[in-house]
Amino acid sequence: MGLSIVLLAAGEGKRMKTDKPKPLVTLADQPMIQYSIDTAMALKPERMVLVTGYKKDEVKKYVISHNRGDYIFCEQKERLGTGHAVKQAAPYLPDSGKTLILYADVPLVSSKTLKKLIVSSNRKKLSILTSEVKNPKWYGRIVRDDKKQPLLIREEADASSIEKTINEIFTGIMVADNEFLKKGLSGLVRNNKAGEYYLTDLVEYASKRQHRIGSSLAEPREVLGANNKEELSHLYRALVSLNIETAKKKGAIFKDEKTCYVEGDLKVGKDVSIGSNVTIKGKVTLGDDVRVASNVILTNSKIGNSSEIKEFCSVENSVIAKNVEVGPFARLRNGAVLDDSSKVGNFVEIKKSKIGQGSKANHHAYLGDATVGKKVNIGAGTITCNYDGKDKHKTKIDDGSFIGTNTSLVAPLKIGKKSYVAAGSVITRNVPSESLAFGRAKQITKKNWKKK
Repeated sequence: MGLSIVLLAAGEGKRMKTDKPKPLVTLADQPMIQYSIDTAMALKPERMVLVTGYKKDEVKKYVISHNRGDYIFCEQKERLGTGHAVKQAAPYLPDSGKTLILYADVPLVSSKTLKKLIVSSNRKKLSILTSEVKNPKWYGRIVRDDKKQPLLIREEADASSIEKTINEIFTGIMVADNEFLKKGLSGLVRNNKAGEYYLTDLVEYASKRQHRIGSSLAEPREVLGANNKEELSHLYRALVSLNIETAKKKGAIFKDEKTCYVEGDLKVGKDVSIGSNVTIKGKVTLGDDVRVASNVILTNSKIGNSSEIKEFCSVENSVIAKNVEVGPFARLRNGAVLDDSSKVGNFVEIKKSKIGQGSKANHHAYLGDATVGKKVNIGAGTITCNYDGKDKHKTKIDDGSFIGTNTSLVAPLKIGKKSYVAAGSVITRNVPSESLAFGRAKQITKKNWKKK
């Protein structure tokens, strides 16, 4: 039996005070819906149905342009509750198998938690994801029988004073047998204070028919949603804290985790140390014994074993091998690749360039669109002049070469193996291997030039 997933993404988000549809509201530099899609696809569903509504074309355009795979889109034209939203997806679901229901504005639930929920649905028509919270206000309460079996879910507006004391709440996420789901949805009614079709009524529908109902408990931070900017801020802090806790369990040590912001997918090896005020975005991998100093920003990058990123560095979309030293105050931009045992000094900037094994780029250098071989010395203040105002050009520096301080390498250009370029030179032509090149204007000295 295959798994289908229905993702509810019809929200307008009026309380967000934004022109965007709610699923496209940004959390840590990416729309909330992207987190839900990534989690859903990690479960490898056979079918993925997205229920859209407000600005449906914008939501559809984003999903298709940023994600691989086949998606089915349907529209909820009227806002008549979550039960009504899932009803719109029902015709697109197979008659057999199970369906997992997720929400675009509940982005932090993990695939691990959802797998446990799916396991709890074994041999059951329905299984629900619950959580225990200190303040259950505004949430549907889980009402259980004497045997701790879920009987029904009572929404806040319809709950009695006793039911409002229950702190186990329904997260909105459930797994249902497809045949049961379709029958249950067709039987939903709107006899409640909100005048909506409640998805939660499926629990009572199942219990009245003496179906066993499964449940699984989720960590409260994982099932937080956001209806306004304040709640979005809480959601961001939950994202960061969950990511930091995961990194710590895998071997990372934070100097001051309260000042760190792990926004993306961080993978760490053993004995990784991270300083204060560090921001990590996107997919970042830190190998064993990696040291990240304070005030560093890492984005979509991979750093190999025993490498060190010193203070105030920015590393984005880059690959750093093992035993590499970077910074302080260095900037590695898109496409920077640093091979084993290379070194990048302070205030160095590198873009779309590869630095070979054992090579050094000393302070205040700029390397753009360059390929640097092994054991090359790039002197302080050296730049590759890669842009002619229209096109970018490449610079190649072969193994063992020495580039003197304050040199301008005007691309396109090739420096051969074991060549020397004198300090202060402007090099515009290729340099053969084992050669000395210098390009300086003749020095003129005028004595007693100052008028008396």
